[in-house]
Amino acid sequence: MTDDTPLPADAAPWLTRQRRMFTSLVWLGALACGAALGSQYPDFDPLDLWALPTLMVTLLALQLLMTLRAVTIGAAVQVMFTATAGYVLLALNHQFSVLTSTSQALMENTYWFAVIYVAAFLVYDPRQATRAAGVILGVATLICVANLLLIVPAAARPNLIGPCAQFLLMGAVLTLMQATLGVQRTQFQAARAAALTDPLTGLANRRAAEERLSSLTRGGETYTLILFDLDHFKRVNDMHGHAMGDLVLRGVAEITRRHLPEGSLAARWGGEEFLLILPEQRDKHLRPMLDRLRADLRHHRYGTVNGITACFGVATASAGEDPTDVVQRADLAMYRVKQQGRNDVHLADLRRTQIS
Repeated sequence: MTDDTPLPADAAPWLTRQRRMFTSLVWLGALACGAALGSQYPDFDPLDLWALPTLMVTLLALQLLMTLRAVTIGAAVQVMFTATAGYVLLALNHQFSVLTSTSQALMENTYWFAVIYVAAFLVYDPRQATRAAGVILGVATLICVANLLLIVPAAARPNLIGPCAQFLLMGAVLTLMQATLGVQRTQFQAARAAALTDPLTGLANRRAAEERLSSLTRGGETYTLILFDLDHFKRVNDMHGHAMGDLVLRGVAEITRRHLPEGSLAARWGGEEFLLILPEQRDKHLRPMLDRLRADLRHHRYGTVNGITACFGVATASAGEDPTDVVQRADLAMYRVKQQGRNDVHLADLRRTQIS
C-alpha cells in the first residue's frame, strides 16, 4: 500500500475501503493499548508505562492527519506498521530482563510477531515486505542471542534456547510463505489491472466502468455520469494519421484526469468516446469544471493537432437507477449537443434541465 502502488481502475471505492479499515485498526489498536495498560494497574511494567501511551498517541495522530488529508493512506499505514514493529521489538528485548531462572517459555507479547510478519506484506510490495520482515527477523534474532548470552542466567539458558529457536523459526517460515504468496498476489493484481485498463490511454476501460456503475447501483448511491465524444475525430485520423490520432486520445485522457474531483472514474468508453463517473455534482460546480476541461482540450496542442473540442452529455442517477438508463440519458444529451452545433454541454436529468 505504498504511495507508488498502482491503484485499481475502481480506485475510489478501494481507497474508501482502505481508509475505513485504517480507522478501524487505529481504534482497535488504541483500545488494545489502553486495555493492556489498564490490566497492569497498579503494577505497571516500566516499558509499557511509556511505550503504550506513545503508540496510542501515534495511532490517533495518524488518524487525525489522514482525516485532514495531511498524509496519504499509504504513508499513514507505513508509520503505523513501523511504530507497532518497534514496540514489539522493544517488548521482546525487555522481557528477558523479567524472566526468572525457572522460565521455560517466552512471554505472550511474542505472539504479535506473527501479525507483524503478515502485516508487512499488506503494507509493502512483496520485495519491500520481504526486506522489512527480514530486518525485523534479524533484529529479533540479535535480541534473543544477545540476551541469552549476556542477560539470562546460565542456569536458565537451556530452558529458553528451544522457545527462542521456535520463535525465530516461525518468523522465518512466515516470511518465506508470505513472500511466495505475495508474488502470486502481485501477478494476479497486475493481470486484473490490465483487464480493467485501456492500453492506449491508461484510463479505465468499458468493463471497469460497467463494474463501477453496477457497484454504485447495488449500494444505492447517486452519481453524476458524463459521456463525451470528440468532435470530428475522423478528420484527425484522415489528415494527420492514426498515430497522431492515438496521441490526441492519450492527451485528452491526461487532461481529463486533471479536472476530475476525488472519487471519480474516467474511462474510455469506445473509440473517441469517454465516460466519466463522478460523485453527484451540483450544477453550479459541474458547469465550471466542464468549461475548464473544454478550454484545456481546445487550447492544448497534440503534436500537429491544434486543440480538440467535444460534445458533453450529463445525467445524474437516482439511487438504484438502472445504469443502462443513466448512460442512455447521457448519450441522448450528448447527441443533442451534436445536433445543436457541437462543442457544448447538455444536462439530461430526470427534469430534463439544461445546465447553462
